[in-house]
Amino acid sequence: MKHILLVDDDGAVLQVLAKALAGYRLTLARDGDEALAVIGRAAAVDLVITDYLMPGMMGDELIGRLQAIRPDLKAIVITGHGAILDQERQPWWEAARRLSKPFGLDDLTTAVAELIGEGIAPLGITAPYQARSEPPSGR
Repeated sequence: MKHILLVDDDGAVLQVLAKALAGYRLTLARDGDEALAVIGRAAAVDLVITDYLMPGMMGDELIGRLQAIRPDLKAIVITGHGAILDQERQPWWEAARRLSKPFGLDDLTTAVAELIGEGIAPLGITAPYQARSEPPSGR
């Protein structure tokens, strides 16, 4: 199963991301130091999804440090400051896979699938819900 490291200082955001990506193995970290510790334990992480603006260590620094350890590690940056970063035209930003907040969960799952492939369906879910086109019998 593909393994994703989710990094955000906002616990509510982590929970929403985790629910959207339930078909993958997930590790959650609240800051850059926790994320570095996960990689330092030689965890087989396929993708890191990190917020850009976090206390202590910004997302771009985190990705740079993680990719120094694991050059093949794929990354997605999520941010509410995409317009500002677009204007600054930083080389790391130009090269990054990114999602600007607010983004749709479909955008997130599509980006993840493009980078590391589809996750598995969570237990008990085999297909998307299909509404009935005819009323139930007996009414």
